[in-house]
Amino acid sequence: MQAAAVITWIAALTISCQEKKMTTTDANKAFIAQMLGEKKRLEDFPDRFSPDLVMIEPATLPFGGTYRGLQEFQRFYPDVRRYYDFETWRVLGVYGDGDTVFATTQVNVAGTATVMHIAEQFTFSGMKIVEVRVHICDEKEK
Repeated sequence: MQAAAVITWIAALTISCQEKKMTTTDANKAFIAQMLGEKKRLEDFPDRFSPDLVMIEPATLPFGGTYRGLQEFQRFYPDVRRYYDFETWRVLGVYGDGDTVFATTQVNVAGTATVMHIAEQFTFSGMKIVEVRVHICDEKEK
């Protein structure tokens, strides 16, 4: 039910954005909301990221590190897909200011009861993502 509401919201936002002139920040914010809400990958939008894209994953994760370019992203991203249970993925919010868009999400770690909260910081140059920095925290068990 919640996923359907997020998809509906994203669709309405996209239509609204197309009907009126948007700032670059608003367009980038709408793009991130769409990409994450639909659980898409960067490769699904080749015109929206720089070929020199830098991705920074927290060192505490099994795939933590700094990755440069699409080839390195494609090398580590299957580990991301295995680590998280994407059936539980929820977008909590998308916020933009200038060339930065933050997205907050919640997801379970696959095969565990651990709930992870993620803040992804997307830095843009115009309409292209040039850097993604991931920040995480997990819920304390009750």
